[in-house]
Amino acid sequence: MNDQPGGDPSQKPKSAPRRRRGAAAATDAPALPGLPALPRVGGTPQSHTQPVQATTVSVTQGGVAEVEAETVNVRQGGIGAASAEDITVNAGGIGRANADDIAVRMGGIGVARGERVSMELGAVGLAIGRDVSVTQSYARTIVARDVRISQGGARSIVAANVTLEKQSGTFILLARRVEGDVRTVLDWRGALAIGAVLAIGISLLARRKRRGSDRS
Repeated sequence: MNDQPGGDPSQKPKSAPRRRRGAAAATDAPALPGLPALPRVGGTPQSHTQPVQATTVSVTQGGVAEVEAETVNVRQGGIGAASAEDITVNAGGIGRANADDIAVRMGGIGVARGERVSMELGAVGLAIGRDVSVTQSYARTIVARDVRISQGGARSIVAANVTLEKQSGTFILLARRVEGDVRTVLDWRGALAIGAVLAIGISLLARRKRRGSDRS
């Protein structure tokens, strides 16, 4: 029953218009520290999916997909791929880094390629360079001319000159000259021996398989 005088009982009161889902307030998009503000499309800020190109790029507590610059500084942030002359990482990470000088402290890099690569209290998956220094850090694979490890470790090292200081070790070591307290599980002689044994084993298995197929 409608209490309003003269009202139609069949008509229902109109409800307030519902706000469209996903609508955003018309405010400026926040900027990543050290980067320009993100543009808005349809009320939603875009991410930095395009390469960021500049002379100097600093990323602090943020993330960027790709960076091309002369100098790159990362602090408590991350970059997918970075190409520069100098790259410095402090408590951050980079997927792929390519530069003349790469310095990492309390961070990590997936693949580091440069003239000089230094790690301190960090980790690297693959380090390729002329001079690679690992201090209180771990490297999965190192390929370089000169390698120095201090209180750290590496799974495999291939280099011309390797210096292993105190409390350092590696699993596989292939080097022309090694200095220091060498603690390795497998050197180049052992690697050659294991390779020869594996080759003989594979050859015997192939012969046995061939004989079985001839009999059948």
